Amino acid sequence: MGDSVGSIDERTYLRERLAMVGELAAGMAHEIRNPLTSIRGFLQLLQGKYDRRGPEQEYFQIMIEELDRINAIIKEFLSLAGPAQPQLKIADINEVVSEALLLAEQEALMNEVLLEFHKEENLPLLFLDPLQIKQVVLNLVSNAVQAAGPGGYIKVWTRHEGGQGMVVIGVEDNGPGIPPDKLEKIFEAFYTSKEHGTGLGLTLSRRIVEGHGGRIEVTSRVGEGSCFRVYLPLP
Repeated sequence: MGDSVGSIDERTYLRERLAMVGELAAGMAHEIRNPLTSIRGFLQLLQGKYDRRGPEQEYFQIMIEELDRINAIIKEFLSLAGPAQPQLKIADINEVVSEALLLAEQEALMNEVLLEFHKEENLPLLFLDPLQIKQVVLNLVSNAVQAAGPGGYIKVWTRHEGGQGMVVIGVEDNGPGIPPDKLEKIFEAFYTSKEHGTGLGLTLSRRIVEGHGGRIEVTSRVGEGSCFRVYLPLP
């Protein structure tokens, strides 16, 4: 009994420590963003003073792109560390997904990926935060676009699974698939197989979905592609 109480106290202590570290890290991230913005602005000013066809332009562009990458990491980190309490309202999941796909279409076109939406009509209305669920769909589709590559195909679908009391959003791609040893790590913070990825998109997506009382699952076959499924509970 004493050992059990001790374990609970230790877990509580660790949770409190992690929460404190998270608050400090979020504060530091905010402070880091301000000088980065200034550095980027001055780099662009300097860039304009050099010959547009000179070799220096490549170096300036690399520096600006790396600063943008740092900013993207900080932005996703702040989303992860910030309050996850969803602003719930009654919504049509097909409308939410459609709006997200309108935002994702350009990335798919630029990467020569075919993006299709197969929706089940007359789905039950859900109690959710439309902005947060849009972010989840955008994250999943963006990952699928990168995985599928030029000439690839992505199918996004919705359906009602009455037996589970859930509505499901699926995002399938015909990319190279995810090896089993990587599949178990993909929701871990900062884990990424992409050259310029932050490794926070899937972590944030899972946190959002779990904040809605749902879950996110993935299946994948190497050489065939992957399928992410977001399960959201009925009200």
